[in-house]
Amino acid sequence: MTIEDRNEASELRLSKHAQRLRTWEFICVTCGGHFHPAALEYSHIAPRKFHDDGGPQCRNCHAAFSDEERDLPYGPQSQNPQIESIGRYLLALSAWFSRIAETIAEFGRWLMQLADALPENAEGAVQ
Repeated sequence: MTIEDRNEASELRLSKHAQRLRTWEFICVTCGGHFHPAALEYSHIAPRKFHDDGGPQCRNCHAAFSDEERDLPYGPQSQNPQIESIGRYLLALSAWFSRIAETIAEFGRWLMQLADALPENAEGAVQ
């Protein structure tokens, strides 16, 4: 196998990962970590029977989200499946937003600590 063949195979794998994850940005939407695309999974906001929206999550974040959903039924259970689907989607989306908000707050606290630790007018400091 030539170098060109290896590069082509690598680019094909990368393209398949991007197609599977539905993005070329290999970042976990929950924790913000940059990962090799093979370490990311496409996570649905709500189970597929309710909706197909989602985003890439690292395996750790996806496992945590999925574990919380294990006690819930995976299909509509009411007499009004469309309304139930919307309700389940919104509840699941709010769980995503809560986790993302926690990550944003964590990043903010880290930046504040970094700001306190840097000397005044340090190179690279924003003024």
